[in-house]
Amino acid sequence: MVKKSELGRIEKTSISELEGKSKKLIEIPLFFYRESLNLTLHEEYDNKINQFYDTLSEWIQQLKEKIGNIQKIYVESITEMGEAAIAQLKKLSEKNKRLIQIIEEFLGSGAQLQKTEDKDLLFEYLEWVKTANSPNALDITLEYLLQTKKERTEFLIKRIEETLFDQEIGLLFITFDLEPIINYPNDIEVIKFRPPMVDDIIKFLG
Repeated sequence: MVKKSELGRIEKTSISELEGKSKKLIEIPLFFYRESLNLTLHEEYDNKINQFYDTLSEWIQQLKEKIGNIQKIYVESITEMGEAAIAQLKKLSEKNKRLIQIIEEFLGSGAQLQKTEDKDLLFEYLEWVKTANSPNALDITLEYLLQTKKERTEFLIKRIEETLFDQEIGLLFITFDLEPIINYPNDIEVIKFRPPMVDDIIKFLG
């Protein structure tokens, strides 16, 4: 079973857990502001998102000082490579400048934004989501939706296995839609970034 660590607070003792491991992957929740979501949420939700990204920025600075630069970046829904991947990221997150700023800082230090998903598989999943939310949705729809979600995580893990090498550190930005069913490879040390306000944000999202 792959070892996972919880980083609920910013502590140097937690960051030091990353030292001496071969492959390291930092799992970070992928959150968006209200204007990017088709949900009616109180403005306090955006305040919590700001707190989250403030905390993440501070923690990342400590991380870089402690263990050096990040080599690979993985973001849910990125289906391209190179400049096309960066353009896709900006389009996906055009209403989330905080996320873009954080990722661009890593790219400026030499990190590479990786293809994380299969385009056809992602499209299929989104179509099943639409169907599942329709009034006439059938049980078989949910079955296919869950199967496609599982295939998405399998593709994601395959990409990480293929591109994250020994002595490298990667960042994975992922929503709580996929995170619970990910089965990480045994040779990767997974550190989960979970500051206290994450629970508050999840409560808003219901």
